[in-house]
Amino acid sequence: MNVSVFVTIWMADMDPGELRKNFLGAPLTLLKSNPAVGAVEFYTPEPGEVPSMDDIPRPTLIIQIEIDSAEQARALGESASFEKLFLHKALFGAPTDKINMEILKTVHFDLPGHDSPPPRTAPLSFVVRYYGPVKDAARFRNFYMESHPPILARFPGIRNVLCYLPVGGETGEISDARLVIGNEVVFDDLASLKAAFDTEVLQEAITDGQRFEPHGYNSHHAMHRESVYQR
Repeated sequence: MNVSVFVTIWMADMDPGELRKNFLGAPLTLLKSNPAVGAVEFYTPEPGEVPSMDDIPRPTLIIQIEIDSAEQARALGESASFEKLFLHKALFGAPTDKINMEILKTVHFDLPGHDSPPPRTAPLSFVVRYYGPVKDAARFRNFYMESHPPILARFPGIRNVLCYLPVGGETGEISDARLVIGNEVVFDDLASLKAAFDTEVLQEAITDGQRFEPHGYNSHHAMHRESVYQR
């Protein structure tokens, strides 16, 4: 199973570069010492004029920790050392607005002209999340995965289309603001993202989104992704 622990941090008064540096110390050392951790990626806000989607504030930092299994992901997330270094709001030197931790399964989708989904190497990730409440989470996910990725895969210059599914269920009705599904489209750079969004494919994606099950809210953020560890 392709499983990741995602830690997403919002800090209005912290520079993303400074927060990134904090996690290159003891937190990254902790992850490297765990034999189940296969890779670590940091996402920071993409500089420049990014496409506006009338969204919630963009995260200061997203950390993706690829790990061998859901059981090992849960063990990591529940450990005292992980909580102290990744989830404790008082450690970061400035007020922390919010921290989310999610354990998600990654699904890679085919792209036109490829025999199989290509590896994710391009650094510009447009990160999308859909949150509850929602009446039927499974129905929302099933419709989304059948309908939306084939449209996104037709963006000019697209390098990857991925979805992220909560591990452990969240089926049936979700009455709170838990994650329902995540999505990520990957491009070479911000110019490529803008060029793709300046085509009819974006309007097709928006029209498709109007057919989704009613849900709480969603978010869309252009982030620069970098690999900081590979096993």
